[in-house]
Amino acid sequence: MRYRVLSSAALMAASILWPEQGLARRVHVIKQVTQLTQGIVERPRIQQVRGELVSFVSDGDVLGPGSAHLGQREVYLWTFATDALQRATTTPGGESYDASRVTDDFRSKRQPYIAFISTGDLVPGVGNADGNPELFLWAVETGEIRQLTQTSAPVVNALPHPSDTGDCIVFESTGDLDNNDGGFGTSGPSGYSNMDGSQEVFYLDFRDNGFDNYHFTQMSNGPAGTTSSHGSVGGYFYFNQCHTLTYQSDHDQLGNGSTGTNVYEFFRQEALTKQVSLPNNLGGASIEPIMSGAGLATGGPSVVFASDANLFDNGSSGFHIYKMATLTGLLRQVTGDPAGGHRRPTVSDGSSAVFFETTGEPSDVERGTKIGPPGPHNADGNSEIVRFTGRNRVHWITRTQGCTNDYATINGNGRAAAFRTDCELVPGFNVLGQQQVMAYYEVHFREFLYQPEDCSLLQRCCSTANGCYEEVMARAYKVPRPIRD
Repeated sequence: MRYRVLSSAALMAASILWPEQGLARRVHVIKQVTQLTQGIVERPRIQQVRGELVSFVSDGDVLGPGSAHLGQREVYLWTFATDALQRATTTPGGESYDASRVTDDFRSKRQPYIAFISTGDLVPGVGNADGNPELFLWAVETGEIRQLTQTSAPVVNALPHPSDTGDCIVFESTGDLDNNDGGFGTSGPSGYSNMDGSQEVFYLDFRDNGFDNYHFTQMSNGPAGTTSSHGSVGGYFYFNQCHTLTYQSDHDQLGNGSTGTNVYEFFRQEALTKQVSLPNNLGGASIEPIMSGAGLATGGPSVVFASDANLFDNGSSGFHIYKMATLTGLLRQVTGDPAGGHRRPTVSDGSSAVFFETTGEPSDVERGTKIGPPGPHNADGNSEIVRFTGRNRVHWITRTQGCTNDYATINGNGRAAAFRTDCELVPGFNVLGQQQVMAYYEVHFREFLYQPEDCSLLQRCCSTANGCYEEVMARAYKVPRPIRD
């Protein structure tokens, strides 16, 4: 059964036609996807539009006892509808890692795929006999693997991030890959080269519905020793899906005197660069940018990122979350608590919801708790996952002690997420504190997992309906105003 998204009108009609006494309009569900007893987990990524598939990397016993391959990472896929785990790569003599989310086939004729990095020789006839870290993709429907880069040591390719339906892939490389001569229509040439081998951000642009015709464009440009990374691209529900991309760099890309690490936007057609984090000479780090797509009803695309640079000169300390509306250029601070401690944000399409990990207390105890016990909710400074919606609602997805929840990713409507944990979030499971993949869903009326019997503890599932998961929603701190002299 597919995870269906109902409109507000449909939900209201359903509640009138099929009232069910004692049940809430929405149910919050948390499910432990893996049952590792050894090994590690990296980069759980949830599919953007449908949220039905979660990709991740592990060297552990994902498929059961005896299936571990410690020290050799591989790519895996979990399917929501069947609760099935699948191994996507087998890499003799190497490993596969840095797996992206699964792309969607929404309004696209290109089949879904996972982009990843591998040191394996996975494609006969293309070849990676030297074991260099190359960019590959795995087609979900056919299982076909394609090698997209062909480089040699000491070149390193890393961290691919495809757009929602896979029209383009942003990634990092120390190679000299740009072959955009200006003859590719809406993909303007940047004129950059990378002969000095600095770490730069590139995008690969597919020009067909298969994986045969593509070119590379270099988005960032810095001297040897500088680092540009964390490229991201959103998914628009219209033709210019890859028009705007984002990345971070410790090189002053615009020559405006900015210091530290900053976030930039790159406009594909114009090959134009714009600074997202406000120009400053105070240093600090604006990092981990993620770009959303436009929502069908919730608004335009945006870029979210973490920064400790006190961008609005309002006395903020530590890392806070910021969000810039791509279409208007309006930048605002999302979190306003005194101490910060917020990292790795991820944003829904239309920018209505932001997930991030925090060791701080982003909810204001003095403003009270709307649902659940009173705060503080993270007095011990544990690493937790939270969701911000609207301007002041803080949903605590996890509240734990002495363990770690991190690396969350959110789907397009903001109602589903995947993250990594070594906590015992489902009673009786993961008592040894092994790294696991977790999935979170906010389920509405008449959807699968809404009824208590749909979410069984024996299937590593807890919900607010079956009583083993507690919803906690509080109010956020108001963002401080700029300090005036």
